[in-house]
Amino acid sequence: MITLYGIPGTATTAPHMVLEEIGTLYDFVLVERTDDGVPTSPAGYLEMSPFGKVPTLKHNELVLTESAAICLHLADAFPDHDLIPKVGTPERAEAMRWLMFLTNTVQAAYLRFFYPARHTADANGADAVVAAAVVELTALRDEIAKQLGSGPFLLGGAFTIADIYLAMLSSWGTELEGDANWWTVPSIAAHYNAVLARPGCRKAVEDEGGSLSAS
Repeated sequence: MITLYGIPGTATTAPHMVLEEIGTLYDFVLVERTDDGVPTSPAGYLEMSPFGKVPTLKHNELVLTESAAICLHLADAFPDHDLIPKVGTPERAEAMRWLMFLTNTVQAAYLRFFYPARHTADANGADAVVAAAVVELTALRDEIAKQLGSGPFLLGGAFTIADIYLAMLSSWGTELEGDANWWTVPSIAAHYNAVLARPGCRKAVEDEGGSLSAS
């Protein structure tokens, strides 16, 4: 039995896409929170996720937090769907490299952009945090674009969970204005469209009310 607890449009989206790609039965439970991030529903959620973050996966007796870890677990638990290369291969190392880069570096920069007050003790410092985050996210986007090249995916023709994670993060990049918008870069937009061309990924994003194309 698999249950995904989350909130649409958050880091929930990546494991939601993975579940749809796998095609296994699962339940999606909406997590409701107060404006300051305290979960109010479902009851007992803080017992599974002590900091109240989303998503959380319950897979039989396993309770797992952290979006990237959930994606990796699901890919390994359902190997027939080829969402991650085999352990010990160079391709596995590359996929892991990009997944870790996306969650440790890119996602962290987004958190500074979306929640600047958490990253400064200066009551008037939020604007500076946002400005620095935009500069960093733009540089990171351009580095990813170089890796994609003619694509369509991060590892060329091989689709992995790293691509799912990138699609989620690039959709967040539409919140950046002007030339900083991630989908103003053709290879990034093409990558998102290639991921969303997959029926499983598309269904998850559609169910969450997200963008079905980079336009």
